[in-house]
Amino acid sequence: MKNDVLNTKKLGYKFYFQDGDNQIACFGSYFTGKEEVFINDELVSDKRNQKIASGHLFKHGKDDFEVIFEMRNILSGRLECSLYKNGQFIKSYQKSSLLNNSPRASLKVIAGCFFGGLVGGYLLITILELLLGEF
Repeated sequence: MKNDVLNTKKLGYKFYFQDGDNQIACFGSYFTGKEEVFINDELVSDKRNQKIASGHLFKHGKDDFEVIFEMRNILSGRLECSLYKNGQFIKSYQKSSLLNNSPRASLKVIAGCFFGGLVGGYLLITILELLLGEF
């Protein structure tokens, strides 16, 4: 698979399925909701989705395919991607956010959010006091 097809700068999950000589690559962005499905580096389906589950129907040769993205756990970012060929289940993969795999990264994000909230709250109160006078 070409490296430029699924740009690593996008925030999301990549799933790869093999069907004979065909590679089916699926990308789901957890940042923008963009979903893309490729067969042998050729885009066959794409859309934006903000729902818990979505499906992509497409035809390749004489076969009908369906890829289903389903968010299994929003808090942990666990996404499942399933492939169906001619109505038959082929395979499914699940991936979770990188934060779940690294306690140190999780701690950094939580600490950053905490301190960002403190600074943002302080600045908001300071600006309101300047604009409105004392409460």
